[in-house]
Amino acid sequence: MSKHHHHRRLRWDRVAMAAGCTVLVLSLLGWGVHTMVAPDDGLDEPATAAKAETDASAETTGSSAASTSAAKTATVKKAAATTALTAAQVTQRQQSIRTKLAAYLKEVGASGNVAVSFYNLSPTADSAAAKARTAAVYQQGALAASVNGTTSWTAASTYKLYITAYLFHQVESGARTWTSEDETGFTNMIVNSANEYGEAQLYRYGATAMNAYFASLGIVSPVFGNGIAKTTANDLVTMLRRIALRQAPFANASLASKLTGDMATQVYRDGIPAAVASLTPKAVVQDKVGWLESTDNDAAIVTLPNGQRYLLAVLTTNQDYMDWSLVQTVATRVQQIVYGD
Repeated sequence: MSKHHHHRRLRWDRVAMAAGCTVLVLSLLGWGVHTMVAPDDGLDEPATAAKAETDASAETTGSSAASTSAAKTATVKKAAATTALTAAQVTQRQQSIRTKLAAYLKEVGASGNVAVSFYNLSPTADSAAAKARTAAVYQQGALAASVNGTTSWTAASTYKLYITAYLFHQVESGARTWTSEDETGFTNMIVNSANEYGEAQLYRYGATAMNAYFASLGIVSPVFGNGIAKTTANDLVTMLRRIALRQAPFANASLASKLTGDMATQVYRDGIPAAVASLTPKAVVQDKVGWLESTDNDAAIVTLPNGQRYLLAVLTTNQDYMDWSLVQTVATRVQQIVYGD
């Protein structure tokens, strides 16, 4: 009995030992399995996220840099477009325009059948042209040019601008009062180019007094006294300049506005007005025409839509009666050369 009892106790010891070994083995195996299949310490995921964030940041930085570069380029281009030309650039452009204009006028005036006088005024204040980077190119008178400009020419009805100057002088000096008859006669003289009113003034004041006064304004060639009225292209532009700049005898705002208003609505518009309209439809042309037999003349103050302004007189002879085609051709080309198409 006792022998069998001892044997059973030894078996339980072995079982206990075997169990302990099994637990140890299983613990070791569990640790190994955990090491192989479980994330080690969670650092891989944050590291991956950090890399992605860095990549995204780099991409954003690159995109931002590109945007900044593009913005700087646009700013530079805008500045270049609005920065005034240098003095050297202004001189270069003026010389280029003057050279082209002189060549054209020499060509068109070679026959002796055309006289042209051009004078650029400064752009209208606060206009697009006045604010443009090229504004200095168009300083008043900088591009003035003429061909046959001092040649005495049949004035035809352009003489009515001289009559107007003398009339306004008389009113301004107090020697004459402007009446309703003057209002009617004057408008008919400018708008419809009627002769009666102008001829009446010449008869009343006389050629000598009128010519003396015109000379005081800088008019070189006598207008009246030698048969039909005469003028030069340059003298017409001198008169136009006084009108446009509101210089005596056109300093009275009311009278000057009446004159330019009538010039803007005069009915014969196939010369300079037609030329300007073909290039710049919204331009304002205030002009006075004159025709007599084969002579067709036009003298105008032109204001372009962008604010550029100029004066132009084109006198032609040996043309058909009331044939404005040559006047129109010359006026078109002059504006194209000086101000572009």
